[in-house]
Amino acid sequence: MASVGKTGIVRYEETLAVNNIGTGLIGLDGGTNAATGVAWLQSLDTGGASFTRSMSETKGLHLAGSLDSSDGDLAEFCGDQIMFYGQVGHQAVEVMLQVDQASSMVINFGLNDEITDSSNDIPVTLSTSTWLSTATSFIGLVKDFDAANDEFHCFWVDDGNDATVPLDKLRMKGLEFVKDKWCWMRVETQDQGSGRPLVATFEVVQDGKHVAKEFVTSLDRDAALCWYLGIANRAGIARGVFLKLPAWEQGIAD
Repeated sequence: MASVGKTGIVRYEETLAVNNIGTGLIGLDGGTNAATGVAWLQSLDTGGASFTRSMSETKGLHLAGSLDSSDGDLAEFCGDQIMFYGQVGHQAVEVMLQVDQASSMVINFGLNDEITDSSNDIPVTLSTSTWLSTATSFIGLVKDFDAANDEFHCFWVDDGNDATVPLDKLRMKGLEFVKDKWCWMRVETQDQGSGRPLVATFEVVQDGKHVAKEFVTSLDRDAALCWYLGIANRAGIARGVFLKLPAWEQGIAD
């Protein structure tokens, strides 16, 4: 549910108390995003299992889905609206993610310019030390098994132009993504005013470790974005994917 804090920020935390997940975009893959009560959308390749409300003695109430053993198998979980614009002042997205197989995978989490990626591929990848993006605008966390260092990295794309910050500075050193433990991620942006790009803070917490980084990005304040999580296989390994507490914050513009 959403609440308005004393600082003029709306915060929405998805408790999963009701089933409000649609599938895909209308007119694409049998999409149902216009259904009454839908707040979140998912898109999966053939073979993956849809995210559903689930309960377990170790995870409590959560969403459970899966990827099949196909190399490149992709699951996307997104907000149902393009609704984030940096110029409102403050915006942030959060999620708790857990997998039962942590190797050979790609993770993107943050804000993307499409509700499920139309290229049917994850928006950003990192091969050794080379970035490859299909997004026009994106800001978030990227973890890629094919990177020289299989750790989370901060990244953004503005008008099709990738971040130019040295890779070593973008890397969240010392935080190894592990299976069967909740990983909390947060991406926050702050506006600097007309003609200036967004400032962003990236945070990851898992297994007792907390890494945070802040950058003055190149992302325009008028970029139109949505809440986005994408997970894809880098090898033929089936894996369970579990989510808790997807959340967002948005400043109230004057």
